[in-house]
Amino acid sequence: MEPPSYDETSRLPAAQATRQIDLSPPPDYNNSLFSPSTPPPAYGDAVQQDLFPVLTPPSVPVVIPPTQSSVVTVHPITQIGNRRGQTQTVAVVSQPQPIAINVQFLRDIPGYVRCTQCQHFVTSKVTYVPGSTAWCTCALLALMGLICGFCLIPLMVRSLQDVHHSCPRCENELHVYRR
Repeated sequence: MEPPSYDETSRLPAAQATRQIDLSPPPDYNNSLFSPSTPPPAYGDAVQQDLFPVLTPPSVPVVIPPTQSSVVTVHPITQIGNRRGQTQTVAVVSQPQPIAINVQFLRDIPGYVRCTQCQHFVTSKVTYVPGSTAWCTCALLALMGLICGFCLIPLMVRSLQDVHHSCPRCENELHVYRR
């Protein structure tokens, strides 16, 4: 491609003027330093201030809407003293009781269930046992040529094992989650 002729370039608009660059010196370093007009407080004055005040609970009763049949209760307790001898009101919140789930919904973590044998509410005891998924993966790795112990790795991986839930009180088997 050839460069444009003189006639063509003279018909183009003139180039924009370049900006002026500000070459003023930087601000003085000493002007930016701040020096306080008063010295800091003494250690004794700083320690006596209550930097972390204890918030007092509201004097009106706290009403929290129930969620899934759980109710939170607030018990006011007075006569709690601090290091200055002042009494404060503290609210103690009690947590709702846990809700037992059906044993059919147990997966790979312990759950709060009712034992079918002893009828007690317990948190299930979990044991991991190699199941069909672990053994099939072990056989597949052996067929691929990993026979020097590498094929036994799936027997130790928890995400490939079956989960056996049992009652910690009567040792009754509650549920088996098979993978």
